Amino acid sequence: MPMNAMLMTVLLVGATLVTMVRLLLQHQLTLELREQGLHARGEVISVRRSWLNARHRIVEYVFPLPDGGEIRGEYKEHRNGLLSQRVSEGDSLEFLYLPDNPHRHQRVGAEVGLFTVLTGVFGMVVLMSLAIILLMNAPSKKAPAPRGPTPSRYIRNYDGPTPRAKPPPPGEKRQLGAY
Repeated sequence: MPMNAMLMTVLLVGATLVTMVRLLLQHQLTLELREQGLHARGEVISVRRSWLNARHRIVEYVFPLPDGGEIRGEYKEHRNGLLSQRVSEGDSLEFLYLPDNPHRHQRVGAEVGLFTVLTGVFGMVVLMSLAIILLMNAPSKKAPAPRGPTPSRYIRNYDGPTPRAKPPPPGEKRQLGAY
């Protein structure tokens, strides 16, 4: 199997599995927050453009905790078209967080639902199937061609009939074991 096809398959399957695990963990966090999450109101402290992709903005936020501490974080805001609502500095955001671990939190409205998980898993299965098909259809490595003439006088062909001695002329007798 060529190295390019194997590397491409490993990368595709690996990226697919990592994405699938992250999606399932986000869904699990959403479920935990629905059961035992506490509400907090935070504020956008800065918005900047992503230096990797100019279409993304990085939104930094902070929200207070009842004990007087605060949680800071950031998320990417994608430009989705006409219906996307863009935030600016000073805007208010609502969060759900776990009381025993407030660093595990989500913005209200950014939850990962069951439909999103099922759609994502289906897409990942399709990508993994394509990777397997790519791997199975990859051309196999062929043996190198010989560089010169083969020494045919030294090679015996064991598949064909073995050379036999001339049959004795008619009427001549042979000794036992002379065959």
